Amino acid sequence: MHYKTILLLIGFGWCSLSTALPSDRQQPIKIESDRATQDDKKGTTIYEGSVVIRQGTIKINADKVTVFSESDKVDKIVCTGKPAHYQQRPNLEDGLVFASGNTIEYYLASDKIALLKNASLEQNGTTITGDKINYDLKAEVVKATAGSNNQERIQMVIPPSNQKDSD
Repeated sequence: MHYKTILLLIGFGWCSLSTALPSDRQQPIKIESDRATQDDKKGTTIYEGSVVIRQGTIKINADKVTVFSESDKVDKIVCTGKPAHYQQRPNLEDGLVFASGNTIEYYLASDKIALLKNASLEQNGTTITGDKINYDLKAEVVKATAGSNNQERIQMVIPPSNQKDSD
C-alpha cells in the first residue's frame, strides 16, 4: 500500500488529549435531531437532520448519527456530515479540541475516536490534517494517515512558541 503514516506522541502538543474532564464520562448523552429511528433488534438508533450530541464538554454536530448499543449501553457512535464536527475541553488548563471529518467514529468503551476522510484535529494552535486520524485518549497517541494518492500528504502546523528571546 502507498499509505504515508505519521505517529505523534505526547511531545507534539497533543498530551492534553489524554485526560478528558472526568465529569464528561459521567454525564448523560443528549441528542437532538429532526428525525430518529430506533431498531431494538439491531441495537441501533439513527438520528438525522442537524444532529447535535452533547456529553459534558463534548459536542458533536453531524447530518446523520448512528448509535450502536449493546446490553442497553452505548458502545459506538458513528457521525457523518460534510464534514461532521467534534469538540471537547480535555482539561481545565487547555483550550478546546476541535476535530472534523466526513465520518467520525466515537468508541466510548475504549476512549478512541477515528476521523475519516478530510480529517482535521486542532488544539492550542497545533493542527494536523490527513485522510484518517485516530487518537487513543488512554495511550496518549495520535496517528494520522494520508490517502492512497501519493500527492495527498499529512500536514501538521505547530505554532511558534511564546518564549521571549534572550537577546
